[in-house]
Amino acid sequence: IVVSHNPDVGLFIKNNNTGDDKPIVLNLQTGETDIQANDVLGSIRFNAPDEDTGTDALLVGAAIDAISEGNFSSSNNATKLAFRTGASETATEKMALTSGGNLQLPTDTTVLSFGADSEVTLTHVHNTGLRLEDSDKLIFGAGNDLTLHHDGSNSYISDAGTGGLYVLASVFQVNNAA
Repeated sequence: IVVSHNPDVGLFIKNNNTGDDKPIVLNLQTGETDIQANDVLGSIRFNAPDEDTGTDALLVGAAIDAISEGNFSSSNNATKLAFRTGASETATEKMALTSGGNLQLPTDTTVLSFGADSEVTLTHVHNTGLRLEDSDKLIFGAGNDLTLHHDGSNSYISDAGTGGLYVLASVFQVNNAA
């Protein structure tokens, strides 16, 4: 392993072993002997401590933390990765990947943007649900068999599939919302 430094770029760590399956491994280890729920096992933090403007500019702007999801034992080391970002604050958790593989977005009003220009967004509305913007569509089936959308004035359910459209309910009502 070679550790080198370039004053204009930073620190380099290289494994000079040229054999197959010889990656470089950076292993962050805690010395704690009793890991409890929510203990941070390791963290990679990003900040600009020499920023001239001071205050918020000096705070941690982003971080990736490994956090225990429970008390460690001989049969448990459940750990999540917490992704933290800042916006005029010390970086706080905005996304997590749990030990079970679940992706969590714990912030109300979280927006998922899709497409190269973020032309479709899905927004979490606190205690209400998920919102698509006007003219965005939910599309089901490989051939756009069923679409649901609202164009800003009217709402549409379009069934272009080869089968029928079935509504199954013990009670079915259609009401004028006016």
